[in-house]
Amino acid sequence: MKRRISSLFTLAVPVAAAGLVGFWLIGAPAQTGQVVYETSPASKGQIRKIVSTSGPVRALVTVSVGSQLSGQVEEVKVDFNTEVKPGDILATIDSKTFASRVTQAKADLMAAEAALANQEAAKKKAIAILEAAETNVERQQNLADKRLSPQLTLETALRDRDVAKAEISVADAQVMSARATIEQRKASLDQASIDLDRAEIRSPIDGTVISRTVDPGQTVAASLQAPELFKIAQDLSRIRIEAQVNEADVGAVADGNTATFTVDAYPDRQFEGRVTQVRLAATELNSVVTYTVIIEAANEGRKLFPGMTANVNIVSATRDGALRVSNDTLRFKPKTDAAGADRPRGEGGQGDRGGQMVERLKTEVGLTDEQAAVARETMAKLGREMRDSSQPSFIGGGPGGGDRSAMRQRTMSRLEQALAPLLTDTQKAAFQRWKDGREAVRPATVWVLGKTGVPERRTIRTGISDDQFTEVVGGQLAEGEAVIVRARDVKS
Repeated sequence: MKRRISSLFTLAVPVAAAGLVGFWLIGAPAQTGQVVYETSPASKGQIRKIVSTSGPVRALVTVSVGSQLSGQVEEVKVDFNTEVKPGDILATIDSKTFASRVTQAKADLMAAEAALANQEAAKKKAIAILEAAETNVERQQNLADKRLSPQLTLETALRDRDVAKAEISVADAQVMSARATIEQRKASLDQASIDLDRAEIRSPIDGTVISRTVDPGQTVAASLQAPELFKIAQDLSRIRIEAQVNEADVGAVADGNTATFTVDAYPDRQFEGRVTQVRLAATELNSVVTYTVIIEAANEGRKLFPGMTANVNIVSATRDGALRVSNDTLRFKPKTDAAGADRPRGEGGQGDRGGQMVERLKTEVGLTDEQAAVARETMAKLGREMRDSSQPSFIGGGPGGGDRSAMRQRTMSRLEQALAPLLTDTQKAAFQRWKDGREAVRPATVWVLGKTGVPERRTIRTGISDDQFTEVVGGQLAEGEAVIVRARDVKS
């Protein structure tokens, strides 16, 4: 039966790629029998991986100012949006009670100083008594030696001298006690002075008052915890966004990623920022786990206010000039396959794939011939084990997604075990980079419309994706090839 070819027009579909609006053309549908295939060419261009999220706008530093004292608020000197500097008085608390405590502490200190003077005088008196007692002992000792005074008189003089020495020790202790009392009174005076000073609530930083929760006449109770009276935002010329990122996307976000965001107040304006921190603490709400990502941005003209909700797009990866295919091509599967269509072009089985992997290792890791021979033997042995166990092989493009992932991990593990003792430090670092790069890609299958009009299966490795395209980092696909997007039946 003669093949019938329909004349169909070319479709133009609008798409948005990398933030720019353009058009990609779906090639003229090709007809094979009763089936028409719509295709999209593999092309080169930019791909950006975007993580979309949202979060509140915050000041870089926000300080809550409270009161450490209880009492009635006497005066409030600032209001919302007031610019303050360190040391500026924000409010005052009735200070009469604290002033009286200062006066009492000063009086106690004066009394302690007087007691010290009294004890020092008593010590001088005890010293004078000791000197007189020692003179008397010396006199009585001379008279006793000449037998002009009884022995009892000498003993009495010796006792008086010892008592005088003890009185001096007592006087020393009392002087020390009086000095310690003075230090206590000084500390009490300092505490009372501090409380009096705290009656004036001052700004600790340079910033803007964004919250005030106190009015004159209000009583502040700080017995259990310091109540929050004011909030001051420091330097609103820069802000931060506390974006909540889902656990499925947080692995793609890293410090230094660029970000763009909008707020409802300025829907037509786009702001730019940068990721500065990915916090490790998780937040779980209704079985949904998110992580806080901090994004810092300039706030020119102070148009962004604390508390606004920012809709954020974090650019986690960008590829310029990448080979890419439409996302629709990765979802296409033909209803029926021709006898030889299921075999990818140029595929020579697992041995060929293993050889290709070793060649890439030689190029990217710098394997020597001996190391490459060990790698080939490892791949061949792994292939024999897979064939003997009748398991699908990732290297050979097995069909099972879970089995494919397991075989992929098994291949990497066996290669690493075999090569680790043979690699130099430089090669080990290069091997780790190569391994990380392979873990970041995923195997996929696309179908290309061959010259004969029969779909040909191609195995590729994909990288990052956006809402329109997926990056092709390796495999059996060349730029310009017509990749099948969908198929539809044509009625006679």
